[in-house]
Amino acid sequence: MSLIRLSADNPASLLAAAVLLFVLGVIGIASLPIQMLPNLEYPEINVNTSWRNAAPQEVEANIVEPQETVLRQVPGVVEMSSNVRAGNGNVHLVFDVGTDLQQAMLDVLNALNRADQAPPDADEPSIQVGGWDFPVATLLVHPEVATPGTDVTEFQRVIEAQVEPALMKIDGVQRVNLNSQRDSMVLINFDPYRAAALGVQVTDIANTVMRAVNSTGGLASVGRRQYTVRFLGGFDLDELGDLIVARPNNQAIRLREVADITTELYPRSGFMYRTGFPAYYISVQGKYGANTVSILDDINTTIDELNAGPLAAEGLQIVLSFDASVHIRRAIGLVNGNLVLGVILALGVLWWFLRGWRATLMIATTIPFSLLSSLLVLSLLGRSLNVVSLAGLAFAVGLVLDAAIIVQENIVRLRQAGMPPDQAAREGPSQVVGALFASTITSIAIFLPILFMQGLEGQLFADLALTLSVAVTTSFIAAITVLPVASNHFRNDQLAVDRLAPFWDKITNHIVRLTSTPQLRAKWIVSLLVAPALLTWLLAPKLDFLPQADSDGVQVFFSMPEGIPLSTIENELILEVIDRLKPHVDGDAVPGIRGYNLYSWGSNATGIYIYPHDPRDAPELIDKLRDEILVGLPGARPFVSRASLLNIGISGGRNIDIDLQGPELMALMEAAKVGQDAMNERFSDWSVRALPGVSLSKPELQLVPDDLRITQAGLDRGAVADAVRAFTGGLSAGRYFDGNESMDVLIWSGAWDTPEELAGVPIYTPQSGIQVIGELANIERTVGPTQLRRVNGQRTVTLQVLPPPDMTIEDALNTIRSEIGPVLRDALPDDAEIFYRGTADQLDTAVADMSKNFLLAVLILALIMAAMFRSVKDSLIVLLVMPLAVVGGVIGLRILNLFTYQSLELLTMIGFIILLGLVVNNAILLVHQTRVAEREGLSRGDAVAQAIRIRARPIFMSTLTSVCGMLPLMLVPGAGSEIYRGLATVIVGGMSVSAAFTLLLLPSILRLGKSRQPALQGENLLAQPRMTS
Repeated sequence: MSLIRLSADNPASLLAAAVLLFVLGVIGIASLPIQMLPNLEYPEINVNTSWRNAAPQEVEANIVEPQETVLRQVPGVVEMSSNVRAGNGNVHLVFDVGTDLQQAMLDVLNALNRADQAPPDADEPSIQVGGWDFPVATLLVHPEVATPGTDVTEFQRVIEAQVEPALMKIDGVQRVNLNSQRDSMVLINFDPYRAAALGVQVTDIANTVMRAVNSTGGLASVGRRQYTVRFLGGFDLDELGDLIVARPNNQAIRLREVADITTELYPRSGFMYRTGFPAYYISVQGKYGANTVSILDDINTTIDELNAGPLAAEGLQIVLSFDASVHIRRAIGLVNGNLVLGVILALGVLWWFLRGWRATLMIATTIPFSLLSSLLVLSLLGRSLNVVSLAGLAFAVGLVLDAAIIVQENIVRLRQAGMPPDQAAREGPSQVVGALFASTITSIAIFLPILFMQGLEGQLFADLALTLSVAVTTSFIAAITVLPVASNHFRNDQLAVDRLAPFWDKITNHIVRLTSTPQLRAKWIVSLLVAPALLTWLLAPKLDFLPQADSDGVQVFFSMPEGIPLSTIENELILEVIDRLKPHVDGDAVPGIRGYNLYSWGSNATGIYIYPHDPRDAPELIDKLRDEILVGLPGARPFVSRASLLNIGISGGRNIDIDLQGPELMALMEAAKVGQDAMNERFSDWSVRALPGVSLSKPELQLVPDDLRITQAGLDRGAVADAVRAFTGGLSAGRYFDGNESMDVLIWSGAWDTPEELAGVPIYTPQSGIQVIGELANIERTVGPTQLRRVNGQRTVTLQVLPPPDMTIEDALNTIRSEIGPVLRDALPDDAEIFYRGTADQLDTAVADMSKNFLLAVLILALIMAAMFRSVKDSLIVLLVMPLAVVGGVIGLRILNLFTYQSLELLTMIGFIILLGLVVNNAILLVHQTRVAEREGLSRGDAVAQAIRIRARPIFMSTLTSVCGMLPLMLVPGAGSEIYRGLATVIVGGMSVSAAFTLLLLPSILRLGKSRQPALQGENLLAQPRMTS
């Protein structure tokens, strides 16, 4: 029994199924997590290793290079890059898409176990799987009454005891990062002059402290008892000074005689200012797939509780610096509004054609069925409710009405021909189910390649394809089951007369007249096939990677010389910027600033994130910052841009990396400087930053050992190196555990002010008595790098380029290759190479994937329609409407660019693929109706005319409802609208142009040649289609 007959015979069961779907859909909505974007899985692993105070060259040689040697052999690694800074090395591994990251992590761990032994005072490598996670929220703790010089780390104990545990209790929080945290240490501050005078070496102190540990001797059985034997060699802090560190001339020298022992905090590695005052910076990471909005609601509740309780008692206040839920709610609210507006417009179009609310509402029943089904499937598959999936639902509003319109139109046509209502409700869907099934299958076939796309673009847009596929499928089922039953039970016995019937007759006659002769038909075929191809080639926009989804904020990055101390950055730059922003914060200057976060974690990581009072003032604020506020800052060049809602890479994933690789670091830096100067000179509104810098600007003191003097003094290089560490950054002497906290033990002699002072620091030697450092090593002044970069095992200098927001990545890349590439090539030595990475290679890969998916979609369409029509010729006829759709999308983008900037980015490209599945539906209806009429005995010309007359009204209705359903997505501006605006424009333009000209192209093609003879019963699959339950 067919599905149509089954539903007609069991209306009660159909009603129960509909109610069940509605209930499950509502439950699905409630369980969907709310996020800005779909969950993104990055096939990446980071290996991070710290080695306190080590220079970049030592970190590279002793940690990073040995790790790279073994990690490049890990299966699935496609790219390896390393960033080396003073005291830290990071190796970033990128794997093939689809790699099992858990297995990859095990492979990485096994590889690291084979690496050469790291220095003993270096930390164990830490491994982070999945790339960089952007926080769902950032918080700042500051005193209620603050001054610019406040040291926020004095509140660290309260934050660790009260704030961190409270935030970790929130459901969905994975990690709380105390970014301003400074670890504690036991500082042995020794006097090198007194130590040398008493005959105490630095190594004596270090060895004594490191050996003062508790140890277990094992188990001993004595009689009927078994004892655990422990040697209590450890110490309490108040006992540490009693340790005997040396016995010159049999005289015991205790540690307290040469050193002061205190508990201190490590020097700060960065700082944060909140609207002019120091603040303690905290970031919160959410679990994978967690409900971001729910997490932020709980964080806000927790903030209120903390501010009213423990923090108030300490005179502190915690504020939410970055609240992702604000942007999410705004963006999702906009899509919801567009969805509702699209429904209203689509129903308005329906009513205008039908002029009856009963028929309009019956067709509209497919909307809730389709949308709730999509939401239910999203919930079952563990997806989220985000801007992309909601945009898919909004796009579906117009599309899901197509099948219902065709079925309702056919039922009405049969009733007007005299068929009883009950029979018309059964025969109406049966006559068109084949064509509808074909159009539904083609739509789904188009969406499937998107659903299974690999890479970032596949993860971003799979929800769109999923929601559209489910919605279109459900709308087909509802159209052939629910709608006929509703049409029969809630029918109006007084059939409305189509007041537009003369218009459809006129269109039919006009089209028949325009395609009446072979010459006219040939003219239309050539014009409508060649002109679209030519216009597409001429008008096609340039390619981009991702949509530009502007946030409310404005971000500023500062480019500064390498090696500037934090204190200098704070005193000479940060405080000056605070003074310049103050009038805008106080309301004395426009545009007003609601607040800002000013941060610095070194000379290559300093910037501001500014929130204007009115988000609409962001463009004005950007101009003000560039032209006035940040002009003439000492030693810093600002780069100002609009922040992006897409937390992908830098500025929403728009960075182009130019990698210069070669054996000579200085040659690479010199070439990078030439390229940077060339870009700054030619493109003043581009942001160009060199990593790791274009010069060796970090001042260095290199101590070259005098081996003869060292050995004569009874020392070795290691002993002198330990002394130098103790005299500068501190010598590690193990760790101390007080029962609650484990701390580093550091031996340090205090600061010195000049290289000459370092050369005069004394050291006791066994053979030569007191010597000074300058007698055991030659001190040379030079410069070195603050950072080193390696890509795939080779030293690299990278020019990181951010083009202006109104320039596509393709244009920027072509400009760089044509104008800057030759400049760089001339400046580089012959053995050096240039590679374009970042968005550049991602764009190339994505476009290649898109092209393959486009061709795959066309092939799938052709095969499906050939099977449905049992005719390759008819399949190809349907495909010939595609050029019209493509040129319509291109024209739509051109018109949109007259009013606002819109590039051809990945989501807009996907719009062209989706468009193919939509425009062939009208062609399928025309071809199918023509062949049915021919089988009934009509001539080719009469069959085409009848097909136009019968299908023109539903084609116009379905096209207009689809276009009107998407118009709000194209026209209504707001938060996140840039994400889907291009896609909506392509579909609106493509469907409009295709619907207008398909009625000329297809009749011209169909009327070529002689009339086909009527097919035998069952010869064509579409002759008597059946769908069984």
